[in-house]
Amino acid sequence: MYHGYDPGISLLTGISLLIFLVALVGSLAVLVVRALAAWRAFRSFSRAATTALEDVARAGAATEARVAAMTDRTERLAQAVEQLQHSLERLAILRAATNGFRRGFSGVRGAVPRK
Repeated sequence: MYHGYDPGISLLTGISLLIFLVALVGSLAVLVVRALAAWRAFRSFSRAATTALEDVARAGAATEARVAAMTDRTERLAQAVEQLQHSLERLAILRAATNGFRRGFSGVRGAVPRK
């Protein structure tokens, strides 16, 4: 009986180990390349999202300013409408007085004889 190592099996084991190491290093290289690509994509997305959020914040501030200006204009419009209502009430009173005067004047004119 022979208890030594068989050189054929030792060679096959060495080749298998070498193939395993090459596959492991290749897999790690692919993993590193993919991880770097994912990190770059994440940073790019982060920059784009930050820019978009800044744009939204600017638009919100502009909208807030427009709403404040609109509120001021709405208050001025309400005052103008109130003044208009007051003026229309005065106009109605003046028209009623003028119509009463015209009716009275027409009655007097009708009583005066004409040539």
